[in-house]
Amino acid sequence: MKNHLPACTDFSENQISALLHLLSDQDPKIAQTIHEQIVAIGQPAVSFLEQAHREQNNLIMSERLSAVLADIKLVEIEQSFKALTTNTVGLIDLEMCAFLIGKAAYPDLNIQTARRHLETVISELQQQWGIDLSPRESIHKINKYLFRDLGFKGNTRNYYDPDNSFLHQVLERRVGIPISLSVLYLLIGQRLNVPVVGIGLPGHFMVGLQTESVLIDCFNQGMLLTQKDCAKFLQEYNIEFEARYLEPVPNHHIIARMLRNLVAIYQNRDEPKQADQFHRLLSVVESIDTTSSQG
Repeated sequence: MKNHLPACTDFSENQISALLHLLSDQDPKIAQTIHEQIVAIGQPAVSFLEQAHREQNNLIMSERLSAVLADIKLVEIEQSFKALTTNTVGLIDLEMCAFLIGKAAYPDLNIQTARRHLETVISELQQQWGIDLSPRESIHKINKYLFRDLGFKGNTRNYYDPDNSFLHQVLERRVGIPISLSVLYLLIGQRLNVPVVGIGLPGHFMVGLQTESVLIDCFNQGMLLTQKDCAKFLQEYNIEFEARYLEPVPNHHIIARMLRNLVAIYQNRDEPKQADQFHRLLSVVESIDTTSSQG
């Protein structure tokens, strides 16, 4: 779906009802044109779409209504992404962007509920937090709580399950891939004023401690690695180590990497519509580098 129409809010109930009727046209091209027109209307059409979907007995029409609803929600997510990414690059809300990625796959996701889940995890750790912990003591504290007490771990059985990339699903199932578990770790560490940063090692995202040369492998339950360990790890995949791999990456690069993973996963699963929706979000994030290079 390529929506080139401007969002409109001045449609009457009769006009929206007429468009919904035309959505059932047997000509797929006409139905697609109507689809785009309803998506352009946006939120004002949602209640009509939901009612029509509840009352619908025709399978094809039901699928068309669902597709329009999904695309309206995706446009809203894109707009939210754009709003978040207009901030200074380093200040992009990593948490909100991560939850919006999940909402793209789960349109009914209540982000406030998901954020409360994260808050619960953090607040329970805060209750155990000591005074004047060193950075090294802090990461040991987080590692014990997150990986031993709560049992978060890398999903080695089903690594390419898309749910491994959605923060709300990681919180719910307590499994993920390196980057999603690292995002969770970063959000916890940053909330507790632990000097942690994202490290975009090729093929295996990690968390770095800014005060000393140590990396945290969240996929492997917080294993601590040195630069030499990382070089050895890359050698196993025939990748020559470069010092730049250990440089902190900004939040929009983290989000872009999560989205690229999802695009690749859905392409490999031969699910082009899902791949396209995450590619659209990726385009929003990638535009940040283009904009910053022009400034």
